[in-house]
Amino acid sequence: MALVTRVADHARWDDLLELFGASGGTRGCWCMARRLPAATVAANGNAENRAALGEFLRAGEPVGVIGYVGDRPAAWCAVAPRPSYYAIVHSRTLPIDEPDDPSVWAINCLFVKRGYRGQGLTLPMIEAAVEYARTAGARLVEAYPVKTLPGDPGRGVLSTFLTAGFTPYAEHCTSAKRNIVVRRPL
Repeated sequence: MALVTRVADHARWDDLLELFGASGGTRGCWCMARRLPAATVAANGNAENRAALGEFLRAGEPVGVIGYVGDRPAAWCAVAPRPSYYAIVHSRTLPIDEPDDPSVWAINCLFVKRGYRGQGLTLPMIEAAVEYARTAGARLVEAYPVKTLPGDPGRGVLSTFLTAGFTPYAEHCTSAKRNIVVRRPL
């Protein structure tokens, strides 16, 4: 399946609406689960989280890359400077050094639309996210995948990140004890 990726920006808002659908990707999140405090995301609900993502796009903030199969949006990878992720920077379990360093980017979420799942889209999405971070001046990209399924597949799976050139940085650092921090210097 041929995949073309594009940086998400305000001009691609309709593509994000189509990709995430009425449910906002997963449970009305609209990829705000780590960008905003958890209590805010929960209080916001679907409509307010969608509006928050729209505001980030209108402000020109980096939010991620969209993957297209043909002319249809099929996949998403959230990637941005790590300081823009409130829940990551303020985590009590992640080993965050230099939390305010904008040259460290984080891959926070992977989403593949139903109908496109199981077709190998996550690896090229990760690679596109890394390239976007590199061209934006990142010196390092980190991510927080699950070691094995079951777990939160929205964070990606360790084996895919290893294939993409990431190396383990810290294990057993999340409350679920199933995630690992991986990094890739650029």
